[in-house]
Amino acid sequence: MYPEHGRQIEHRDNDQAAYNLPALVPSEEMEMLCPIHYVYNYLPFQPKWLKPQPHSLRRFWEEEEKEKSQDSSSRRAESTNSITLNTQAANLPIHTGLDTTFRQSRHWKSNERSIEELIKLLTEDERCSGILCLNKQSISSLVEEQMRCAVMDTYSRFSTYMFPEADENRAPLLAQCTILIFVFDDLWENASKEMMEDTRNYLVSRLRGTVPSTATDTPLQQRMHAIRRGLLAGDEEKGNGGAEILELLNNFLHHAEPPREGFGSVGEYLDYRMEDIGNSLIFACAKFSIGSSADPTHPDLRRLLRRIADYISISNDIASHDKEKRRFESGKASAMINLVHVIAERDHLDVNAAKGMAYAWQLLTEEEIMGDLEELRGRGGLGVEEWRFLGACLVAAEGGLFCSVVIERYGGEGGRIA
Repeated sequence: MYPEHGRQIEHRDNDQAAYNLPALVPSEEMEMLCPIHYVYNYLPFQPKWLKPQPHSLRRFWEEEEKEKSQDSSSRRAESTNSITLNTQAANLPIHTGLDTTFRQSRHWKSNERSIEELIKLLTEDERCSGILCLNKQSISSLVEEQMRCAVMDTYSRFSTYMFPEADENRAPLLAQCTILIFVFDDLWENASKEMMEDTRNYLVSRLRGTVPSTATDTPLQQRMHAIRRGLLAGDEEKGNGGAEILELLNNFLHHAEPPREGFGSVGEYLDYRMEDIGNSLIFACAKFSIGSSADPTHPDLRRLLRRIADYISISNDIASHDKEKRRFESGKASAMINLVHVIAERDHLDVNAAKGMAYAWQLLTEEEIMGDLEELRGRGGLGVEEWRFLGACLVAAEGGLFCSVVIERYGGEGGRIA
């Protein structure tokens, strides 16, 4: 259950003031708030010399709307599908200077139901139980391992916070796509070429539409067909992000392995991480969530989208480092693909120092994002559709960071508060 109004929960990892979760939203929106059971401060030893510079993205968007005299339709959609989260009032350990952009979908309960259904199909499917990874885990056991606690404390929160502007029809589809991204990522890390081919033939072919629906399809295969139909139906209504998601889900299983000799620089690592973490997929999901037809390859968007992708990669790597290290050392992951690890190995630093250096890269990226936004506004070359798409991508980036703080996936039971 959600902590009672006004109750404060003391930090377990530092001496700051107590968390005040009820302050996340006004009292009249408390019933819409997805209950939070974990708070994880993944950077408790933040260097004193490293201070984030506050940037109000919300103020930037308000100024942009005013300059272009945009109508209030996007703001009405925002209030219909999502609520704003005041992380400063709740005193949550949010490590970024990009403030006041955190939002939560009002449709989180339908997200939870759709994910529970898909998880059940994945864990009960006989074929998924028989396809084994190199570490002897199956697709089913990989999913079961992540489901030691409630759905809303693991996978489901990502779509709830990253794609909050999706309506009641698009939100459950994006929730299920998020599950597939995580499952395919875990598979890629541990699967043989034969297993990947089995997965493509068994599941991805249905998502791509290369295998027609038949009466002999398993319930899981039927769900893949249903996800495909739902995404394409969304495109028929408005936008074209659904087709992009389907294409990129297939491509995600083909992305390159990390270089055996390691990474020579942070830039080289981030080049690789661009696709390894599925940033293009994240942007396609953000695009689908608002029914956009913006072209992510637009010359004026390309550099800024890359900056946002780097921000997602860096912040996720800092938050997930300890969890990934545990998996690697236990043999459950075949490689340690993490920026903190790259910096520690390259520069011979301890983990806390390497996290601090990674955080410095994140803050530098935030400055570059704001600089690019101001430059684009000054040039005046983007239309309303492109600005809406950029806004959705930035909300997705911030939503991923918020997720890192409030799910069990990274902090484990040490972060439980309720």
